[in-house]
Amino acid sequence: MKARCRAHPVRTALGALGLALVLTLGFVDRLLARPMQAWAERTMNQQLKGYTVHIARAHPHLWRLAFDLDQVVVAQNTHPVPPVADFGSLRFSLLLRELLRFKVAGNLTLESPALHIDLAQATEEVRSRVSLKERGWQRAVESVFPFKLDRVEVRNGSLLYLSADTASKPLQLTRISLLALNIRNIAAARGTYPSPVSLEGLMFDTGKLRFQGSADFLREPYVAAQGRIHLERVPLDRLNPLAQAYQIKTTGGFLSLDGDVESTPEGQTAHLTEMHLEDLRVDYVHSLATVAVEKEHGKQAVKLARKLRNAPQLKLRLDTLKLTNSQVGFLNEATQPHYRVFMTKVNLKLENLNNQVGHGPSPFQAHGTFMGSGPTSLSGKFQGSAKTADFDVHFKLDDAPLPSLNDMLMAHAGVDVAAGSFSLFTELTVKDGRVEGYVKPLIKNLQVYDKAKDKDKRFGKRVEMHVLQFLGKLFKNRSSRSVATVVHISGSTRAPETSEWQVIRRLIGNGLFRAILPGFQDKGEPPPPKR
Repeated sequence: MKARCRAHPVRTALGALGLALVLTLGFVDRLLARPMQAWAERTMNQQLKGYTVHIARAHPHLWRLAFDLDQVVVAQNTHPVPPVADFGSLRFSLLLRELLRFKVAGNLTLESPALHIDLAQATEEVRSRVSLKERGWQRAVESVFPFKLDRVEVRNGSLLYLSADTASKPLQLTRISLLALNIRNIAAARGTYPSPVSLEGLMFDTGKLRFQGSADFLREPYVAAQGRIHLERVPLDRLNPLAQAYQIKTTGGFLSLDGDVESTPEGQTAHLTEMHLEDLRVDYVHSLATVAVEKEHGKQAVKLARKLRNAPQLKLRLDTLKLTNSQVGFLNEATQPHYRVFMTKVNLKLENLNNQVGHGPSPFQAHGTFMGSGPTSLSGKFQGSAKTADFDVHFKLDDAPLPSLNDMLMAHAGVDVAAGSFSLFTELTVKDGRVEGYVKPLIKNLQVYDKAKDKDKRFGKRVEMHVLQFLGKLFKNRSSRSVATVVHISGSTRAPETSEWQVIRRLIGNGLFRAILPGFQDKGEPPPPKR
């Protein structure tokens, strides 16, 4: 009984001591909160160039060897609104098990980090003469927690790119979850990735993103990483505002891909096993107002292709590209009337794309329907890494209804048709600075004039259409009741002050119109085929 009485005061004393210790540590936490907030803010800003950190609150937790930094906001000095980053909370903690082994290591958890980038901020970063290494991002983190990190976790993160064009549908990654282990505070050997990494999120609200790999988070001047990436049905309608700047109009469509990627300060590598575009609707829009812009974009595309060809610091490889159940069109707003030609139900398979030389040709095959009803096939191959254009194309179009082309015929020939079908066969080879091939159109059951359709047209126009119909009958193949001619295409792709692709496009375009519209434009016998 006396032993129990003696034990009771001991327990009471220990409890009182523990309570006093907790209250003392709590008081010290509150006492240190303000100085720690000022110290962390000042220390991080001393390491950064061009950016400023603001920290709303600091919460030290001495009893569990941890501290939190709440509402950490990072602003670009030249464009402070909106801030480029807003971290809900940065939670640092030391690991007790490592301390018992006389080692110091800890964890970092980022709660609801949100990165916001707009066009002005991105432009400033590109134009700045301060390199990423000189910005001091890594040193800023290390300055407030100079210990080995065992675990870094991101919960419910987001990344947003916003411009005037994307205001209604911003480009964003949401619900980002990232887990990285063994984040060291010493530089790793080049070519090694000490930190296993897994990442998941949503791209453009519904598309799924997954990455499984490893990284060196402290590589200078920026993070190095490698691993497997997977995208699943990423909606492409968000890209339409950006695409319109290049005369491309898109609606719908989804992107999926699988492959391996590696990014280091020394270079980037991507080997994608498959890229799949499905349900895509895309039109190239040409107008008088965009002629100069289109020429400039063409020059930029040629310059980019030359830069990518055999680039030592950028190695790109795509085993298979698939386009399924899609629609591709050309909208000409530079003529009167405007017209649109298109292919529906497009299915394309392209293989062996590579920007490095020595990997052989890239074969492709496609099929679809022209103007919604004309069966169409396309096949061939090209050398994507060749210095000059190098490709073979075989194209076949069967029995497209001619009246569906009336707007194009009216724009380029000044007439429309009442009935008939149109087929086209062509083979082209571009190699060593020359284009060689032929275009053979076939028009069946042509009827230019229709009394009911053309009753409101002026008398002179009706006479002209009667003459055209007579010419069509004159050149008709008696056995097949069709109008046909062959135009051979041959010429050099080299021209001063003109890009090779512009010359190729002009040669092929002229050949197509000379073949398709001889009777409509020339009102006489088509040019004889070259022997």
